[in-house]
Amino acid sequence: MNVKGIIKGAWSNGLAKKILILLGVSLIIFVIGVFLGSWVLGEKTLGWKGFLLGYMVFAILFISTMINVFKNTSESMREGKKHVDVRGHVLVLGAGHQLKSILRALKGDKRPVVVVSRRDIDGRFIHYKKDYENEEDLLFAGALLASQILVIGEDGPERDSRNLHCIEVLRNLFEKSPHDIHCHLLLTEPSTSEVLWYLKSHEQNKGHLLVDIFNEYELMSEQLLVGTDFLPSIREAENERLHVVLIGTGSIAQAVAFAVANICHYPNYKRTNLKTCITFVDEDCEKWVDRLVVSRMGLFRLSKYTYIDANGNKVVHEPETMRGDYLDVEWNFVDAYSEADLARNFIASVAASPKERLVVCVCKEDASKAISTLVHLPRAVYDNADIAVYWREANDDIIKHINESGMYGYVRIMGDIDEMKEFVHSKRVERGQRANYVRERNANPATRETEEKMWYRLSEADKTAAIYCANALPLRKRCFDVTDDDYLFREAEHRRWMMSMLLMGYRSGPTDERTFTHQDIVPFDRLSEESRTKDSYILENAEYIING
Repeated sequence: MNVKGIIKGAWSNGLAKKILILLGVSLIIFVIGVFLGSWVLGEKTLGWKGFLLGYMVFAILFISTMINVFKNTSESMREGKKHVDVRGHVLVLGAGHQLKSILRALKGDKRPVVVVSRRDIDGRFIHYKKDYENEEDLLFAGALLASQILVIGEDGPERDSRNLHCIEVLRNLFEKSPHDIHCHLLLTEPSTSEVLWYLKSHEQNKGHLLVDIFNEYELMSEQLLVGTDFLPSIREAENERLHVVLIGTGSIAQAVAFAVANICHYPNYKRTNLKTCITFVDEDCEKWVDRLVVSRMGLFRLSKYTYIDANGNKVVHEPETMRGDYLDVEWNFVDAYSEADLARNFIASVAASPKERLVVCVCKEDASKAISTLVHLPRAVYDNADIAVYWREANDDIIKHINESGMYGYVRIMGDIDEMKEFVHSKRVERGQRANYVRERNANPATRETEEKMWYRLSEADKTAAIYCANALPLRKRCFDVTDDDYLFREAEHRRWMMSMLLMGYRSGPTDERTFTHQDIVPFDRLSEESRTKDSYILENAEYIING
């Protein structure tokens, strides 16, 4: 509990008068104690022994009184009965499992932290045991006086819908606010983000509540893949391709796969036709294939993908287009548990191939299954691959022991316990703002609007597109030589742009916002001359977009 908050709570809720009365009574008792002490000790004058005894009586009474005051105030605040007069605070709405990481991210921040949740929680913050979707409770928690609002919600199946409802309540609350406030909204389900992309209206950013939306699993995957050296650098002269094997299916694996598909567009594709390959390995994978293909029909209609059943039979889907196979990412689905011979032989063959740069990500939510999978991979994986494991436990001691053993290569962690730093401080949003600003300035050099003002006029789809553009630049900077032909960069950016659009649900065809189609989802060489040259401004401003 925040001590300063408790003191403020005590003084702002009628306790000041009580404390002053208790102080006066304690002083009277102190004087009586001095005289009684002197009389008991047989001293005719007020000697130091009498003074000391009186002081001890006073101190004991006063300290016990203050302890009771602090205890009662703290308990009242936890139950939402006491209000603390704070402003400029960080207001956290909900107490999901990300709360601990958020508090670590705020360590050293001088702003008070206020948490609104019906749950019983402990920590060094002001806690109101109230409803984070209720307007009166939000006012009670000082929403209009906060410097930042973080909507994380409570763990459970209705989390996303409750968090979105909370945003609507906040938006109504801030209609008459005299100032802007930044609000970060956390979502869990990928389908929720998809729905928001289809909302082309800008109403969600209207008014003084400036909302940025984050998907929990996207944050986790970007932490590993963006701005680190985990993904390999492949240059134009090399004859290799990246192959990412994801052991597991579900939201975690999907987030990693889509981040890889957005980021990994290498310069040697034009010369070699070697595509980045993403493979899912898991039992009952056929259902996962159907679900994924339906969720991104535009992408998989234009993609080559292969399904390998539990008996080793292959079904290959070729792109449904007269323009050929022009996307630089392909997909595999292996229907087998990771310890099965089919899966082990497949993974081992990739690890042994001189034309494959293998990356393995273990995407199991259960920690014991993750560790079991991790330590029973084919030997060739530990010798030839980069490895990561999804890990959400309280500590990473076992991963450290695995690395110290020298038996399993070097294992990195996805879902690091400090991943919420990005949610609180959000460098990804800043990169996206710069990417959008560069695009806007290229289209209208005379504009004098700020990055932030431009940003909060965008729809969620346009925000995501700008973030996707910025996320791909750190790896591209490592893979493209400054002496490379500008054509290679522009062609790779077009491949990246097409993939980003398809990942967000766009389809190829005449541009129509109502049907989410775009006419530029075509091979680079089929674009107009104007369209082929327009991405040069990204190359010219790449350093600014990445680092500011």
